[in-house]
Amino acid sequence: MRQSPMIGEVLAGIVLGPSILGLIDPNPAAQPGASLAVVSQLGILVLVLLAGMELGREGLRQALRERSILVAFVEFLLPFALGYSLATALGKNFPQSLFLGTALAVTALPVSVRILMDLNLLHSRIGRAIVSVALANDLVAFAMLGLILEVTRLGATSLDPAILGYAILKNVLFLGLVLCVSVVLKGTTRIAPGGVSYFQTLLERLKGHERGMAISVILALFLGVAAEAVGIHFAVGVFYGGVLITPKLIGEARFVKMRSAVQTVTFGLLAPVFFAFVGLNFVLSLAAWPLIVLITAVAFFGKLFGGILGGLFAGFRGRPLLALGVGLNARGMMELLLAQVGLAAGIIDSALYSALVLMTLVTTLSTPPLMKRIIRGFKTEDVLPEIALPAKGPGG
Repeated sequence: MRQSPMIGEVLAGIVLGPSILGLIDPNPAAQPGASLAVVSQLGILVLVLLAGMELGREGLRQALRERSILVAFVEFLLPFALGYSLATALGKNFPQSLFLGTALAVTALPVSVRILMDLNLLHSRIGRAIVSVALANDLVAFAMLGLILEVTRLGATSLDPAILGYAILKNVLFLGLVLCVSVVLKGTTRIAPGGVSYFQTLLERLKGHERGMAISVILALFLGVAAEAVGIHFAVGVFYGGVLITPKLIGEARFVKMRSAVQTVTFGLLAPVFFAFVGLNFVLSLAAWPLIVLITAVAFFGKLFGGILGGLFAGFRGRPLLALGVGLNARGMMELLLAQVGLAAGIIDSALYSALVLMTLVTTLSTPPLMKRIIRGFKTEDVLPEIALPAKGPGG
């Protein structure tokens, strides 16, 4: 059906779970739910590790360098404000309101890239804008997740400055650790007397064909453990570990080989189990339908108008402006990761979890056909990448 395999994996979990056939019980207190919960955690690990590797330091620089950072600011702030206000109106507590705001503001980078590639728009101005905004959104979402988990752990039920300040301080300290590790690793990329970097020289002295993979996983797990130690979900640390693993650090050929191996393990084994486990935990009830419709509508409105408003500031007009808002609406993997972490941490209940899962499926499924309809009216300059022309001399 030309949809992301993630959609089929989640739907398979819904069909096999308690909502429809009831063949598999996801309850972690019994089997096979306990085993599936463990494997799904491994799925989270490799998914966020791969997301960090795909993003990389260059992605961070691009997200800050492009003018579309204006789009990212508005496009995250508006859906977040709407989600937070909606949760407050529904009587949710402070951490739940923060969580729903973050969940409605996130954009899935892998889904956005796949859609743009299918439409041959990845290297156009609109494509670069969507990717840059998705990069920034992913970073902010992981930072917000760490903050929300810390606020939940401390039991804050309102905007208590002391508790909020303590939570922010712990996140800043963790980011300081990430920065220190980054500085140390950057120092090891200097060229050694042998013509290669010090870090790659160390890798060559180690035994084993997958030494680059082993060191990278150790780095990711170290930051994951550090994140857990300060009350942040391990996925946040693993994500930053993946960001620090770059071609310059371990070598271009080794990086490509390792990324390919991680992709194979992720999408060939662990990610399908994780997405199916997300579907298993989906609970369909008639009482939840008003909440599902409301959250989906607010999610659509927030992303669409947030993208349009931000796009106006960044200089987009006409159909590209509309395409920007629609293209940023797909949530995919990132949303499901947030929902699963929120459910496991006790931040959200099963009704809100099911609403987020269904909203994710609807927004992800609807984005490609809507984008196809919009780009039919694109002009040539809307599709072709911008080319920087050389400045003319005095003689013209």
